[in-house]
Amino acid sequence: MEYTAQLDKWTAIRRGLKGQCPKCGEAKLFKAYLKPVETCASCGENWENVRADDGPAWASMLIAGHVLAPFFYFITFRTELPDWLRTLALVVVGVAMCLLALPRMKGLFMAWIWYTGAPTS
Repeated sequence: MEYTAQLDKWTAIRRGLKGQCPKCGEAKLFKAYLKPVETCASCGENWENVRADDGPAWASMLIAGHVLAPFFYFITFRTELPDWLRTLALVVVGVAMCLLALPRMKGLFMAWIWYTGAPTS
C-alpha cells in the first residue's frame, strides 16, 4: 500500500470511473462488462480480492432515479401519451441509465476500496 501514499485519491477515483487500473492508470480494470481482471497487466496489482458487492448497484439506481425524476414528471404530467407508452419510455430510459452507470460505479467503488485499504473479502 505504499504506492497509495504518493497517489491522489481523486486520481485513483477518476481512473476507476474510466475503467482503468486505479494504481497505474495504464491497463483495463475489467475484462468483461463487470468482471474485474485478476491482476493489472501493467503494474501487477491484485484485484481478485477487492469486492464492491452491492455498492455500485445502489449508487447506479440512486443516480438514475434522481436524473429520471424530472423526466418522469414531464412525461407523466406534460404529455398526452398513453399509459403503456409512458411506462415503456420510463423503463427503457431507467434501465439504460443504470446499465451505463453500473461499470463506472463499480470502478469507483473498487478504486475507493483499494485506495483506503479497506478490508477485502
